Amino acid sequence: MSQGVNPAGPETHVASSLDSAREYHRLAMQGDRAALERADEAVDEVLASGGDHAEALAIRGSLLTMRAKLTRSFPRRLYYSLRAIRVMNRAVDADPDDPAARAIRGFTSLVLPGFLRRLKVAAEDFDYLIRRYQEDPSVLPDEMMPKIYLNLGIAYAKEGRRGAARKALADVTEKFPGSRESDRAQSLLARLAKKP
Repeated sequence: MSQGVNPAGPETHVASSLDSAREYHRLAMQGDRAALERADEAVDEVLASGGDHAEALAIRGSLLTMRAKLTRSFPRRLYYSLRAIRVMNRAVDADPDDPAARAIRGFTSLVLPGFLRRLKVAAEDFDYLIRRYQEDPSVLPDEMMPKIYLNLGIAYAKEGRRGAARKALADVTEKFPGSRESDRAQSLLARLAKKP
């Protein structure tokens, strides 16, 4: 066997690197700054295998938004945010049916500053994921669905689409009673009821 060749094969290496990217991304979202760097390195390994890997690109976009939050310079924040948008759009363009890429872009778009106008994208991604799940429940873990419905309602509310927000939030309370997301949806529905 020649030196430098992974005996398990390139697919195994990509899968392992993607698993690392997922785990370090999760830790980075919890505030672990060292994990942010390690997630970036793992994404680099996935992307070095060639082509646009939708989930890896989406993770990269999310990591860029974390970098934006960590910098004090407004121009740097804007730079990282705009790069994140481009990378996440590239992820979904690479594979529009990748549920992980859609979920990451949706959640990330929801928390980007309003002036970047990403609420519609977030709502579209969440709506897409709900439709996909209804067609094939194996595309997403069941525990993701309350979060997706809740965040769809939040995106609609932030967009000023109160009727659509009420429906999505009511869906959370009906489909996932007793969940944390259901409690939050009930609170948001009460706040929406107070608004004209």
